[in-house]
Amino acid sequence: MDTKLRKDIQSALQSIAASTPVLSSKVRADKLYEIFILTCIVRALRLLNVQMEFKDSSDNPTRNIIFRLGPGLIYNPSSSPGFVHFSYQGREYEIQNSIRVLGVSNVLHELDICIISREEADKCRRNQINPKQSTIKMIAECKYYGASLPLHLGREYLGLGKEFGIRIKTLVSNQGSEEIHSLITKHKGTENFNISPLNPENIETFVRWLANELRQVL
Repeated sequence: MDTKLRKDIQSALQSIAASTPVLSSKVRADKLYEIFILTCIVRALRLLNVQMEFKDSSDNPTRNIIFRLGPGLIYNPSSSPGFVHFSYQGREYEIQNSIRVLGVSNVLHELDICIISREEADKCRRNQINPKQSTIKMIAECKYYGASLPLHLGREYLGLGKEFGIRIKTLVSNQGSEEIHSLITKHKGTENFNISPLNPENIETFVRWLANELRQVL
């Protein structure tokens, strides 16, 4: 499974002119899955004919891809190694992974994958402050498990949803759970379960769903 994740990640990132990605340090499977879901967002944006490029921690174009492997602050170079920069309909955005963002309660939350306005990201890097929830356009919480998902993940997702009142926020996992599905859909949440290279049809459905949602929001 890990090998297939790596191959799919490499293929997607090469599509935006990145050098062949090499994971130079040992990566936990859950973080590898997070990067895999980021590449699904890249694929969705390509369906919208969006041009993208990688930037490094100094906001310069780069072909060397470095991802966060733990929670980080957007303005801290040591924990803010790189991101995907793109423009759509005259506005600029960034795809970030594992950054901390202020929710409506003014408490910091780690977001696995998010799209943030470029203007906000620039301001936060310059002034060394944390992004606000109002500038986040989408959230994907990524859960990689070897067995069924524990119910507390659904409860945590609902709590996060209250902190980020946006249209595109989804719980994505390689597994599924009828209990979590019932819980979060009852509260108008969204899940995308059984998303992995072992289920290519599910990936295609997920990517098309993302493209449609992003077309409406960006």
